[in-house]
Amino acid sequence: MPDNYYGHSLSGMPPSDWQPLDDHLRNVAELARSFAESFGAGEWAFWAGLWHDLGKYSKEFQDYLKRTGDVDAHIETTTGRVNYSGA
Repeated sequence: MPDNYYGHSLSGMPPSDWQPLDDHLRNVAELARSFAESFGAGEWAFWAGLWHDLGKYSKEFQDYLKRTGDVDAHIETTTGRVNYSGA
């Protein structure tokens, strides 16, 4: 498995400037919690946000992202992109 895991790439930027997957998942989890607290589901939303891109930890997704730098890698329906949401 790779040493660094990324959630998103940035066009024309090296991987060192990309968003780490851990940061992405935690940011989404906190945002989801803030939206759901008003109706009593903050903790559930936090966990859903934390796990929503679990499949991006796969070797296939990380290899694809590093090989292509594809800023639209999250759009899985395009031919040639890695399915990570099945996780």
